[in-house]
Amino acid sequence: MSNPEEIHSPEAGFPAGIGRRLGALMYDSLLILALWFLTGFIWVPLSGDVVTGFAFQLTLLVETVGFYAYCWHKNGETLGMRAWHIRLVDESGNSVSVKQIALRAMVAPFSLACAGLGYLWLFIGDDKQTWHDKASKTLVVHLPR
Repeated sequence: MSNPEEIHSPEAGFPAGIGRRLGALMYDSLLILALWFLTGFIWVPLSGDVVTGFAFQLTLLVETVGFYAYCWHKNGETLGMRAWHIRLVDESGNSVSVKQIALRAMVAPFSLACAGLGYLWLFIGDDKQTWHDKASKTLVVHLPR
């Protein structure tokens, strides 16, 4: 990390813990579930049958990744993150780039696939970074009110 004082400044916030991250994830999962339902309601009349298969699953995956990528690029936060007062920033406390978002999205599944070890990594170190945070040089910070 280039300058730890910047990360811990009032403007940039403080590293967010697991509770706030999970709270935001729960809020966002409700939004994503609603988006998936809408997709299913559109897909069923088009296919004329029960929705299954690779194309449908790929569509849901693209929608999910697109939801996070759009929100992080536009505001640095999703609606769930806003409710829990957390934001995704680069290691300098600035907005994240498209490259950082893409790298984060590619590494996150590996963080989960290794029995969640990549996510549990946030308990190691003062910056509370997961593997995908470290790989993309980003932080999830708690913004003081």
